[in-house]
Amino acid sequence: MPTWENVGFSAPLFLNVKEEALRRGQAVLENCFHNEQGGQSRFPGLKPFVTLSGSLPVYLGTWKGDLIAVSGGQVYRIRPDGVATDVTDVAVNGDRRVTFEETPTELAMAAGGPIVRLSGEKTELLSLEAPEATHVGFIDGYLIAILPDSGLFEHSEANDTRNWDPIDTFAAASKPDHITGMVVTAFDELLLSGPRSVEQFERLPTGDIPFFRRWNMGEGIILPYTLLFADNAVWGVNDKREFVRMSGQVTQPASGAIQDFIERKVDVREAWTALLHIRGQKFIVLQFPNGLNRYGTEGITFLFDYRQNRWSELYDWDQNEIVPKRWPGWSVITLPEFGHEERHFVGGEGRIFELDPAVYTNDGRTQRWRCRSAHIDAWGESEVQNLRIRVKRGVGTYDADATIKVRVHRDDKAVTRWVQRSLGKSGDRNMILEFGAMGQAQLWQFEYEVTDAVELEVSAVQALIERIGY
Repeated sequence: MPTWENVGFSAPLFLNVKEEALRRGQAVLENCFHNEQGGQSRFPGLKPFVTLSGSLPVYLGTWKGDLIAVSGGQVYRIRPDGVATDVTDVAVNGDRRVTFEETPTELAMAAGGPIVRLSGEKTELLSLEAPEATHVGFIDGYLIAILPDSGLFEHSEANDTRNWDPIDTFAAASKPDHITGMVVTAFDELLLSGPRSVEQFERLPTGDIPFFRRWNMGEGIILPYTLLFADNAVWGVNDKREFVRMSGQVTQPASGAIQDFIERKVDVREAWTALLHIRGQKFIVLQFPNGLNRYGTEGITFLFDYRQNRWSELYDWDQNEIVPKRWPGWSVITLPEFGHEERHFVGGEGRIFELDPAVYTNDGRTQRWRCRSAHIDAWGESEVQNLRIRVKRGVGTYDADATIKVRVHRDDKAVTRWVQRSLGKSGDRNMILEFGAMGQAQLWQFEYEVTDAVELEVSAVQALIERIGY
């Protein structure tokens, strides 16, 4: 007798084995994420916000409630209405990503060259005494700078970020490597990382020496711009190419489901992370902008839900080659009260986009949602007499509707044609879509996609199974 069986679309993405051998989990989960009810929700798209000069990556910070952007060394101050003002008098020079740090008196910026500050109408050199720096951080009145290609960091005078004394130089020396990364936690802890080490420094409340090394870890961070603080812990890609959660001196790998992707000979240059809390979910964006993705194009972008420990992927769309390509962000920032509401911005190439939960294109380009299951063999030799999906319908307009299409890979060789169904015009509330019979097989792999620019929520996918020979 036929029975309805759940198809495993509530299972997490799993890329740590070849797709041909995948029996559980999902093989593809693009431009969507698992919500806390076990369903899937579409990831918001990008709408244009500001166009800057040039086409170089844009790095984002904030200062006194305004959005600050640096692209090609030029610094822009941007109001909530999208009006951008070039405030560059001194450019932010260097060959690294731009790091930002707010102090009570200025916004400090560094990218491997001299530290630049924004305090008034225009940028200026922080100080002739300040060192060149790759990173800047601020703790209890001290501005801290990592010196490029060294194991040293310096700090300013207390409550005077423009006054620097060469004697105020420290060495992170638990291992003989350079300091390449830094993060200041919400607990005012200073973590300095190198390819072979991570050291925690804390403030001394009295005395002439303001910092002391509390502990060090037995592993390093090979991708310094993947360091960030979230969920009361520090995250980053370690010297084993694992994306790990670090709390105290204990590390816990979080990248098991995607580890094979990270360990392959992926070009990891310029890899970065950013925190993104949107649509009630808490994400970390992890991007390898130069890595080769599964479609043979440049750019791998992961979306990590660190509360549920689940991964998915983000892609843009090449409308000429008809293939996914790198998600267009180079930086992400959330401004809690930008124009009296929380808003999320993405730095592109000479442009700034806004993540908008009501938009499902990337700057007008297709944002394809595609999901593909593992090879399901639990049913044995069987026949799929029907396939149904519970979705949110009525997402079209009154005049036009959007569509979802499904196909099935049988025994990893025979692939059915796409079967297409309407997602309904505005006002349609029938949530169950049926796609009909899908044939006979022993191994079943189900796939669906949506390319129309509409909201989509999938609650369940079920197949009507008749076991053969039982």
